[in-house]
Amino acid sequence: MKRLTGRRSCPFCGEIYNIYSKPPKVEGVCDLHPDAVLQHRADDAEEKVKVRLETYDELTRPLLAYYENSSRLKKVDGTGEVEDIYSEIERMV
Repeated sequence: MKRLTGRRSCPFCGEIYNIYSKPPKVEGVCDLHPDAVLQHRADDAEEKVKVRLETYDELTRPLLAYYENSSRLKKVDGTGEVEDIYSEIERMV
């Protein structure tokens, strides 16, 4: 929940911050564009995030079992360095 509700972005460059895990140097201001006030998407409000997660559980999660049972689901550990994750995906294809 913190990852989604804490998300903020720069309207100029699109840089993403998180007030909990990757805050900007100055609260509410882009590090790269000091005149830019960071934006908080309306759908990142806690109530909206709860609905999105409930919808995922109801409609999307069942697809995982479908593709896993058909041997078409490939799983990748998304933690670590981007280059390592990308290399792992390339090996699967």
